[in-house]
Amino acid sequence: MPRAARLLIFLVLVYAFCWIKGWPAYYDDEELPPSQRPKSTTALGGHRVTVDHLVVTVTTAATDAFTKLTPALLYLDKAYHKELLLMGDLMMDIGPFPVFDVLAKYPMKYVAQNDELKRYKRQLEYARKGIPLSNLQEKDPKKEQEVLRALAKYKILRAMESTWEYRPKRDWYVFTDEETFIDRGNLLDWLSQYDPKLKLFFGNPPIADVPDAFAAGGTSFIVSGQTMRLLFEDRKTMMQNWKNWDPKIRDYPSAIHLVESFLKTELSLEMVRFWPGVSGFNPATISYTPGIWCEPVLMMHHISAGIGSDLYKFEKERVEDHKIDSTLRYADLWYRFMGPEDLNQTRHDWDNLSAESTNNRWNILFEKEGESDANRATRAEGSWEACKKSCDSNKYCLQWSYSSMAAPNWNENGFTKCHLSSSMRFGAHTEPEAVEVNGENKPRTWTSGWRKDHFKRWANQQRCKNQQH
Repeated sequence: MPRAARLLIFLVLVYAFCWIKGWPAYYDDEELPPSQRPKSTTALGGHRVTVDHLVVTVTTAATDAFTKLTPALLYLDKAYHKELLLMGDLMMDIGPFPVFDVLAKYPMKYVAQNDELKRYKRQLEYARKGIPLSNLQEKDPKKEQEVLRALAKYKILRAMESTWEYRPKRDWYVFTDEETFIDRGNLLDWLSQYDPKLKLFFGNPPIADVPDAFAAGGTSFIVSGQTMRLLFEDRKTMMQNWKNWDPKIRDYPSAIHLVESFLKTELSLEMVRFWPGVSGFNPATISYTPGIWCEPVLMMHHISAGIGSDLYKFEKERVEDHKIDSTLRYADLWYRFMGPEDLNQTRHDWDNLSAESTNNRWNILFEKEGESDANRATRAEGSWEACKKSCDSNKYCLQWSYSSMAAPNWNENGFTKCHLSSSMRFGAHTEPEAVEVNGENKPRTWTSGWRKDHFKRWANQQRCKNQQH
C-alpha cells in the first residue's frame, strides 16, 4: 500500500478515535443521547393541534405586572394574542390586555380572616387610594417571594376556573407565570403526540431537599381539554369543591403542589413530568449536556426581561435566516448564547454554577484518600489555579469553579472549594457573599473557568435532525 494511503488511513482512525473519546462518560439514563432514550421529540403525532386550541393563561401579581409581564407581551407574536389570558390579584389593563382579579371570587369574609391574603387586602386599599403598589413590596427579596408564592396558591384554582369560563372547549391549556418563555411551535408539535380527549396533566415539579426547589422545576403545567371539562363542565359540583378546598389551601407550600393534590384527589390524575422540554433554567443557567443537546425547547422559566429580549431577537434572526421550520433545540441556545462568549479565560467574581444544587448529577467526584481512580478527579483545594489544573487533567471535566470558602458539592464530595462539572453552564457575575463562620461574617468569592474548546470539538460533530446553524 502506498505511503500516502497508509497516512490517510492513519489520520482517519485518529480522527474517529478522538471523536468517540471527545465527550465525558454518562452518569445516568437521562444523560444518554436522544437516539438511545425513549422518543421525546416534537415529531408530529396523530393529534395535530392548531394555534386556536392552545390556551395560555399567565398568572401575575399586581406589583410585578408592569415590570415582568409587559416585556413578555411586547415580544409575543400577535398570532397568539387571542388565546392568551392574564389572571392576577387586581383588575388592571396592560395596554390592550386585561388582567382579571381572580381573588375577587373569594367571599370577603374568607379574605378578611386569612393572614396569607393580607397583601391582597392592602393592595385593594392602595389601589383605591391611589398609593403606588411598589410601596407594598418587602425590602428583602426572599420575603417578597414568600408573599407572592402564598398569593399564587389562592389564584391558581380560580384562574383555572376563569380560563374555562373565557376559553371553553379547547384542546390544551397551559398555566404559567410572567417569566416563562414558550416556543409555541415546538409545544404544538409535542402535544400532537397526545390525545386531548384523555385526562392528561404535564408538569415539571420542584425538586425537594434543595435550597431553591423551583430553580429547576418552575410552576408551569399543562392539562388537556378533557381534564378541564371534567373539572368545570358541571358548575354546581365545582362550586361545592371550592368550599371543600378553600380551607386546605394554606396547608400547601406552593400553587403547583396544590394543583397536583387537587387533580389527584378530584380526578385520580397524576402529574407526568416532561423534562427537558420544559425547564426551570434559562440559556445562561441550563446545564448543556449530551442528554439535552438535540432536545426541542418547549418552555423555559426564570426568563428575565433582558434574556427575553435576547430570545426575541434570536427568534427574529431565525425567521430572517429562513430557519422558521427548523426546530429550536438546546444546541441552538448554546451556539447563540454561549458560542460567542470568551470562555477560554478564567473569570474572577464569576460563578458558573458548578456548585449549584441542581448540578449535583454532573459534579465530578474526587479521589478518595490513598486510592487512585481514573474516573475521579484529583483534589485541588489550595487555589483556583490548582482547581483549574485538576479540571484540565480530568477527561470528563468541562468546567470548574473555585470558592474562597468551602461550599456544598451536593454529593459525596461534601463541602469543597474546588467544584468540577461534566456539564457546561454560563452562570453570572457574582459579588462576594457574606458567610458566617464561628459567629463572624467572612466574604466568599467565586472564580470560574471552562474548557470551551474541548466542548466545542464535540459539539461541532453533532448533527440533530433538521438542525441548521
